[in-house]
Amino acid sequence: MELVSIIMPCYNDGKYMEEAVASVKAQTYPRWELIIVDDGSDDEETVQIIRRMKAEQQIKVLHTDHVRPAGARNYGIRHADGTYILPLDADDRIDKTYIEKAVEMIESDSRIGVVYCEADMFGERSGKWNLPAYSFQSMLLDNVVFVTALFYRKDWERAGGFNSNMASGMEDYDFWLGILELGKEICQIPETLFHYRIKPSSRTTGFQSDYMQMQAAYRQIYDNHKAFYEKHQEEYAKTLRDALIEQIALRMKYEKMFEQVQKYYQYPLIGKIIKRIIDRRIS
Repeated sequence: MELVSIIMPCYNDGKYMEEAVASVKAQTYPRWELIIVDDGSDDEETVQIIRRMKAEQQIKVLHTDHVRPAGARNYGIRHADGTYILPLDADDRIDKTYIEKAVEMIESDSRIGVVYCEADMFGERSGKWNLPAYSFQSMLLDNVVFVTALFYRKDWERAGGFNSNMASGMEDYDFWLGILELGKEICQIPETLFHYRIKPSSRTTGFQSDYMQMQAAYRQIYDNHKAFYEKHQEEYAKTLRDALIEQIALRMKYEKMFEQVQKYYQYPLIGKIIKRIIDRRIS
C-alpha cells in the first residue's frame, strides 16, 4: 500500500482548517501523511491552530514566506515522502473514501496520471458544482479539473511542478496541461467526494471579475504549452470553433428573450418579473 501525501497550503485560514484536517483524519485509506504549509500567516487564530497541529501524528508543519499557493504546494511536495500527492486547500474538505477510491483508480491503469471526482459547494452557496464533463478537447480550451486531485509525485517532478509565475492563479490548469504533455490521462470518479467552500471573496472571484486579467492568464498558459497546442492544433481549432458557435447561439437566444420582455414593459409588474428570471439564468 503506497503512501499518499496530502499537501495543505494555509494563509490565515485557521477558522476553516480544522474542518479540512478532520476530513483527512477520517480517511478510510490508512497510509497518508498531511503536510501543512503555513505561508506566512499572521492571523493569531491561525498561528495558534497551526502550532497545535505540530504535535499531531501523521502531520508535518512547514513554513514559507508568502510564496502563494503554487509555491507553497511545491515546497510541501518537495518535503513529501508519498508516491502519490493530493493537494487540499485549508478551507475545503474531502469525503472519507476519496483517497481510497482515487488510489484504486490510478493503480488500475498505468496510463492514468490524474484522478479527480465530482464535487459540491458549501459556505456562501451550496449545491452541486456543475463543472463541464472531462474530455481531452475540453481541457485544450479551459480547465475542468480542480486542484484537489491525486497524481504521482514523479510526474510532478517531470512536469516541473506548479508554475509559481502564474500571477493570476490558474497554476492548476497549467499543471494539468503539463501532465497531459507527459502522455498521461485524466480520469474522474463518478461520485461527489470533494467539497469546495465558497467564501464571500477569494482569489478566484477576483480573477473572474477582471476580464483583462483572465485574458492575460490564458495567453500565458498557451505560451507555456505552445508546442502541446501546436501538436493538437486541429483538435484545438475545432474545439474553439464549436465553443464560438455555442456562444453565438446563446447570445441569439437571450436577445430573443429580451425582445419578448420589451413587449411586456407596458405591464410593469409582469415585465419586472420576467426580466428578473432572465437575469438569474444569465448569471
